Amino acid sequence: MTITYSDSKKVEFEKFKKEGGNITFEIDATDISQNKKFEEFPSIKPKLKTGFEIPPTSMIEAPELQALISVYGSPWDYILARVYLSQGKVIYKQIQNGKYEAHCSTPKKS
Repeated sequence: MTITYSDSKKVEFEKFKKEGGNITFEIDATDISQNKKFEEFPSIKPKLKTGFEIPPTSMIEAPELQALISVYGSPWDYILARVYLSQGKVIYKQIQNGKYEAHCSTPKKS
């Protein structure tokens, strides 16, 4: 797992958690799935360069799963859970270096 998560990105993420809006991370394919088989799915393959979403199951709302993610999950697992639990979404787009941009968006908080 390799997520671009610098000190400035941490500050940006804290603001994102507080206010909602948009934030983009650079991640490895293994942050999306432990193997790269998803890149061959017929519904995803034509959208690798333009953007696709792989939303989590409704299990993400289970308090037990949220606790496990908080304790044992990777930084990306935690971010992903926060986004979807805030009624947001993540759009992935493959970039030239083989990594992915993960564009996270949630409704703005007042």
